Amino acid sequence: MKRLIQTVLMMLITICSISAQEIARVEYKEFDSKNFPFKRPYLIFTPEEYDTNVNSDYDVIYVFDAQWYSRFGLVHNLLHYGCQEEATPNEDAHPYIVVGIPSLYVPEYNYERNCDFYSLPVNTPIPEGRSEEFFCAPKFKKFLKEELMPYIDSNYRTTGHTLAVGHSLSASFILDALETEDMFDDYIALSPNLEWDNQLWADRLINFNFNDGKPRYFFFNMANECEDTGWPPEWRAAYDKVKNHFESTALPSNIVMKFNESPQYSHNPSYQPVIIDALKDYCIYRLTHNHEPVTEETYPVHIELKGKSLSGDVYITGNQDALANWNPMGVKMNQINDSTYTIDLNLRLPAEYKFTQGTWEHQPFPKNTVAGNLRIADPNKTVIYHETD
Repeated sequence: MKRLIQTVLMMLITICSISAQEIARVEYKEFDSKNFPFKRPYLIFTPEEYDTNVNSDYDVIYVFDAQWYSRFGLVHNLLHYGCQEEATPNEDAHPYIVVGIPSLYVPEYNYERNCDFYSLPVNTPIPEGRSEEFFCAPKFKKFLKEELMPYIDSNYRTTGHTLAVGHSLSASFILDALETEDMFDDYIALSPNLEWDNQLWADRLINFNFNDGKPRYFFFNMANECEDTGWPPEWRAAYDKVKNHFESTALPSNIVMKFNESPQYSHNPSYQPVIIDALKDYCIYRLTHNHEPVTEETYPVHIELKGKSLSGDVYITGNQDALANWNPMGVKMNQINDSTYTIDLNLRLPAEYKFTQGTWEHQPFPKNTVAGNLRIADPNKTVIYHETD
């Protein structure tokens, strides 16, 4: 009950905390997909001051099963009004774009939620009463990977870094999307069904190659599905198979995998309390694992800083050798005139940096950016212009 009250209060804060800042927005939109004969709706949350902070890009969180709006609402509300403050109280906020993806019931096309998440079985026969047309997960993946996600990246300022959040069968789907498409960077999978098709999804996850150098985060949870709902023990056995494998396997250091248990909750009631724990843990992960470059390749970057109050030497410093590894008297920028400084560097991505005038006590803070480190993550966005007072 205490957690429920906290959640309601956080949602009220979303409505009431307008103050003098731009209000966060949720928009309902529809996509004409070439993969489906009906429009695919989606919801998109942009955080407050998104339109003002035009020099900042944002990670994107994709929340599945958003036909139940509360799941989408919980993620964007808790993340921006509670979880970050509790998990990382002394750090700058890390705002996100959050996209909610409903899975529809469309009776005129004999389409339902589960059609999005199932592919044709490989190890077992098609269940009685189902036809091949029911298994639309490959189409849904194509819609996401080839249509919706490129649209979001093209029309919103995104870093290219993604988190997927799924529950039950949508949790199974996002893990399947890892195994077949490597679609997202990070995963919150709550109560996934890994038993389907003679444990196909469990086996694919166990056999996935995590040695490709790509950092990944996973948060798994299982409630008391079998005890409380009467579901067969195979549901839990498949999850335990995955859990036991990874808890006894040495994974690369850039793979973070958390297994959580919530036996006090049943299947659907577990979502609200567990998503709080998952988002808090993810905030800590992004704070502690978000600052080192991952590409071996370097990219030519041009950075310019303008400001009428600038004078003397201006330095840039950041998260790699080419940026002097956070030495406040880092790499001296070229002064073009009384108010303009530029520099051209070859940087690994993501690159994080700040400007100084020789000490941390003297930092020019660029306008129209989210507080904290400045960041370049997209190799197609490497000409950067900043302005300060």
